[in-house]
Amino acid sequence: METIQSDSPKKVFIETWGCQMNVADSEQMLGLLRAQNYTQTDKPEDADLVLLNTCHIREKATHKVLSRLGRMREISLEFNPKMKIAVAGCVAQAEGKKLMEKASNIDILLGPGKIQELPGLLAAHAADGKRAMAIGFEKHVVDSHRHDPAPELAVKTEVETPYVTNPTVTMKEEITRFVNIAQGCDNFCTFCVVPFTRGREISRPLESIVSEVKTLLTEGAKEITLLGQNVNSYGDDLVRDGKHVAPADGPFVELLDRVAQIPGVERLRFTTSNPHDFTKPVAEMFRKHKNLGRYIHLPVQAGHDDVLERMKRKVTVAQYMERIQWLRDIDPEMALSTDLIVGFPGETEDEFQGTLDLVEKVRYSFIYAFKYSSRKGTAAARFKDQVPEAVMHERLLRLQALQNRITTELNVAEIGNRREVLCHYASRKEPDVYYGRTEQFRLVKITSTRNLVGKTLTVDIVEANKTALVGVIV
Repeated sequence: METIQSDSPKKVFIETWGCQMNVADSEQMLGLLRAQNYTQTDKPEDADLVLLNTCHIREKATHKVLSRLGRMREISLEFNPKMKIAVAGCVAQAEGKKLMEKASNIDILLGPGKIQELPGLLAAHAADGKRAMAIGFEKHVVDSHRHDPAPELAVKTEVETPYVTNPTVTMKEEITRFVNIAQGCDNFCTFCVVPFTRGREISRPLESIVSEVKTLLTEGAKEITLLGQNVNSYGDDLVRDGKHVAPADGPFVELLDRVAQIPGVERLRFTTSNPHDFTKPVAEMFRKHKNLGRYIHLPVQAGHDDVLERMKRKVTVAQYMERIQWLRDIDPEMALSTDLIVGFPGETEDEFQGTLDLVEKVRYSFIYAFKYSSRKGTAAARFKDQVPEAVMHERLLRLQALQNRITTELNVAEIGNRREVLCHYASRKEPDVYYGRTEQFRLVKITSTRNLVGKTLTVDIVEANKTALVGVIV
């Protein structure tokens, strides 16, 4: 589809909800829009185009989008009646035409698999004034025995096309940059809509990833985070389809090894990892490459085998702990975070206690904890013994209180340690204050009269609380 490039600059306001994949998608869309002579604004009332990049993980996601669209309608009427509104992301994919019917002020709607079509959709809308929509995913062959999609939600596919690499533009800072290595997920956990809203796993060619990393380094990046719904299964589809020959340790280990050796990659991170695909060779990469950050996000979701089985997580608590041990045998200071769901259907008090016990044993740096949210079409939505809201709320508070104590203890224990801190950004509110992260991903506040952004500093930790550390440059 032909694009239209205006001579006069236009402004775009982008609002992003949800995971880091969405953040990376927003950066890619911004890159595409800048090529069409758009500049970014942080005020919707100044925008010619408002782009809402949505998340469908939590309950009432569509309601949140409709509420925000109502507010954008008010802003448009007051400040710019010609404002165009685009809705992207997982709600756009999941709801499609139904969302367009509910919100007449949507001009453009596109799913995560159609980001590259944004300029063409805008051009088509500008040409004929009609609302434009693109949803669906690339056609991809998968092993039918591995998957068990819910019958209510069919993964829409279209003609087979190569993985499209879009221009990537940072929205906040240039020091740390996200690089998508794969789209979609093939796991079909019983609580999750991601395979339906982001499609099946499609890995990006290794050389394409390496090329983008090198480009980002020339633009000032110091830290690279490789992104995927399940990075540990990166490349399995390429090998299966005969498009790539990987070494015995697997394509993700090969990718980590390649990227870690690129000159200028001061720190390398990756997320998200599914524990059942996390192998010992992946863990050994932390021993081989010192620029691989001493932190990993390893979602477990629950701390009891019966719950994990109902979730279809394909891992036991013992197997999960084995992976933790691999990492901490390599580096006893390895920091971890996780995702946890409380109140999954049928969860008993004993099963929830298993989650508390796991958190106490692992001692995560932080957790992302949520009450179970039933999603239409998922297998878990049909499970009996849904846990009452009041019980879920009480369990969440107990879990959060436990983690708050552990986080505070871990941070306070940092006092007196000497750490390497990569400075990410300057405070917007406090003059001469900068924030960076240790190799273990802990946030550190540093005061200096010189510009520290992008610098790796040796600091002594002198103060700490639940939120952050305070460091003094050595």
